[in-house]
Amino acid sequence: MSTSQILGERVRILADEFLAVPTTSYQQRSLEAALSMFLDTATKTALHRAELVSKSALSRLLNEYPWDTAQGWAILQRAQWDALLVAARRKHRPLLRLSVDLTSIEKKGSTLPFVRVYNEVHGIHLVVLFAEYGAVKFPVGYRVYRGKGTATPVTLARELLRTVPDAIRRRFRIRVLADSGFESAVFLDEVRQLGFEFVVGVRSTRRTMHPGEVTVADCPHGGYIELKNWPHDPLVLGRVDRGDRVFHAVSSELMEGDEVVAEGAKRWSEESFFKEGKHQFGLAQFAMRTAVGLDRWVLLVFLAWTLAILHRETGMTLEACAALALMTVMPDVHLNRLLLTFSRNSEFLRQHGYSLRYARCNS
Repeated sequence: MSTSQILGERVRILADEFLAVPTTSYQQRSLEAALSMFLDTATKTALHRAELVSKSALSRLLNEYPWDTAQGWAILQRAQWDALLVAARRKHRPLLRLSVDLTSIEKKGSTLPFVRVYNEVHGIHLVVLFAEYGAVKFPVGYRVYRGKGTATPVTLARELLRTVPDAIRRRFRIRVLADSGFESAVFLDEVRQLGFEFVVGVRSTRRTMHPGEVTVADCPHGGYIELKNWPHDPLVLGRVDRGDRVFHAVSSELMEGDEVVAEGAKRWSEESFFKEGKHQFGLAQFAMRTAVGLDRWVLLVFLAWTLAILHRETGMTLEACAALALMTVMPDVHLNRLLLTFSRNSEFLRQHGYSLRYARCNS
């Protein structure tokens, strides 16, 4: 059986297990409708646009009903890590990239949970852990930055890295990618203690002890440096000019300078998720007024993205993958949509000489 066939079977198992989490058939139907809404990337994700159930039913599902959200997260994350293991089977010590970054969802007002001002953005700020091995790539965890006086984005990123399962650590070489917002010594120490490699951006003003007490900006591309407040292994420096700005990154592994730059650029897969997640999978449309509502909304975004990615084939857009995922894992929902479309357009069809009849075959 091919890897794609194995992943396809796991996708169906994932969807079936997840949709069975609520304990009542009414909540299960509402969850199906909610997931289908997130997979409909061509339509803005909003409760009033849901089909087959009412806006109020979805609001209660996300904000009030006591279904086990933690179980939903456990089902999703187990399926994600398993998919990575399947994709890497028969490979000798493959390289898994884990990117950490913060994204801000701009929101007005203060009635939504966790709305804060950070980096001049008024909204909700999420630190996300993103895993990538070949074409298999998805967000595997997140934390909410709750503002001044609470855990910092760096601390939240460290927490996320500690959630990587032991089976993944044993199977893969793991390389952590991050921008200069995560250059602190405590973050690099965490990565080192976990046994991971890293390529992390650094500010041009970051001081070094080698070669001499200078700034990173004074060091050569591809040269070895030792950060002043991180006196461990020497690091390789990469630098790249982008218009009027110069960006720097350091690698814990022996690489050429150009390799450091190329490896650092691979974290843009997570930036792509942020963009597509906000504009196609509904991450930016969050409007729940409870903390549990936010958690369930993000869970459905991550699940929809994962289902789409696991259906992806060469040349397919994410929109096409999401549509295929909907038809595969929830055929009844897709069928009901088609029948509803026919019903709504029956008069138009009649005016043009068409009369459609359909019946279900039981064989």
